[in-house]
Amino acid sequence: MRLALLFAAALVSSSPLAIAAEPSAASAVVSSVHIDARETYFLGEIPRIVIAGLEPGEVVRVHLFRVVNRWLPDGKGGWQNEPTPMHGWVQIRTNAQGKIDLATAIPEEGTSKAVGPVTLFWSARRASDPLVTEQAFARQGVALKDDGTHQLRVTRGQTIIAEQRLRINVERPDAAMTRIEIRTPQLSGFFAAPAGARNLPVILHLHGSEGGSTAKARDIAQRYAEAGFATLAINYFAWDYEAGGLSVPNAHRNIPVELLDRARLWLADRPEADTARIALVGNSKGGEFAMVGAATYPWVKAAVGCVPSDVVWEGYGAASWDGSTVRSLPEPGTYSSWSYQGIPLAYIPTYADRRDGFLDNTDRYDRARAEFSDAARAARIPIERTGAELFLIGGERDRTWPSGAMTRSLVNAMDAAGKGGQVEALVAPTAGHFLCGDGLYPHRAWQEDNASAYAPDIDAQGAAEFAAHEAKLAFLRRVLR
Repeated sequence: MRLALLFAAALVSSSPLAIAAEPSAASAVVSSVHIDARETYFLGEIPRIVIAGLEPGEVVRVHLFRVVNRWLPDGKGGWQNEPTPMHGWVQIRTNAQGKIDLATAIPEEGTSKAVGPVTLFWSARRASDPLVTEQAFARQGVALKDDGTHQLRVTRGQTIIAEQRLRINVERPDAAMTRIEIRTPQLSGFFAAPAGARNLPVILHLHGSEGGSTAKARDIAQRYAEAGFATLAINYFAWDYEAGGLSVPNAHRNIPVELLDRARLWLADRPEADTARIALVGNSKGGEFAMVGAATYPWVKAAVGCVPSDVVWEGYGAASWDGSTVRSLPEPGTYSSWSYQGIPLAYIPTYADRRDGFLDNTDRYDRARAEFSDAARAARIPIERTGAELFLIGGERDRTWPSGAMTRSLVNAMDAAGKGGQVEALVAPTAGHFLCGDGLYPHRAWQEDNASAYAPDIDAQGAAEFAAHEAKLAFLRRVLR
């Protein structure tokens, strides 16, 4: 077993939106400075950016701008869209050749001091943040919308000396990618693979408690296809506002584990897929599903659990509490999250309707596990039964559920069974729940910095998310090769 702790350097609408138009001392862009970056990056690609033509050893600042659409309460019981400008910047000293490679350069100042190719992306802050208000001059005239377009600028003092637009998360042309939507009563999801590919390793992707949708499944399937996998992103339940006619439940109750085997049988007819090399990749609640699947099916060659669970929890909408009094539980297993061969799996009730407060959602889960200790023992996922290689990602400051502790529990179970060599785990000591992306999304669009010792360090989380993404892909390529 390899258990690693991830540390990150901590910080010491549809219409175009103008990010800012403040008066500025910026002059015309100096053409001798060159930004080596493509205009388009396809789904799943990580931009690698190099800036050249600068003086050796000089200090410049590199800025990245984007807009994120946030849906916020409108004060009238509804929701309104708020296009939110985001700004990331770093101050960097050029190397002896007058170049800056954003993958390896060490920031001296900025929205983060972490090293990495996507630091500017995940460290971006809202325009009102004190760390970016002093850089307002660099935003002059930038107009963007939430379509993956970013504006990159290099400044010397208060002069803009180079700029370029780039767009990320763009779909490959139809000729380069096979895409198939699956909508049947037995299976719902989206399949993607490089056009003309044969016998690729396979990923079955499992979404989390956010629920599924055609758009999200399409997006994730193409991301992994871009990385060289034949990918089927399964929709196993969907909230009403995103269902769009999908033949899936609108509540997370007794979801059949057999969905995984149905997906395998569907893939057996696809020339792009080698069903002897299947990995389950699940995020959050999907990580729980992936662990259950790995413990159930011997054909699972690898399983990735990003912020996963080590036990089965109660299905959504199945209240176990009424006020402050425990009511009689329904017949055991009636409202589990998962079922197998028509039988609901044992689960831990989760205080769905209890009125007294919790510190956060993790506190709710921790207290439920302690209160229902007998149920917790019965609900443990017997992960040691798996023959699969496991890759687990957890955050010790996860406030959605205790993914750090649950990751360590899964590792311990494998270790105790003499299967520690089948497990790799990355546990970020100061990160929260949001560790399952590729590091390109600015976490501060939604999250706020918090000085509490129990709150996630957003910078550590951003750096850990990218590190976990890179390590996860390396694991999948190695195990499924």
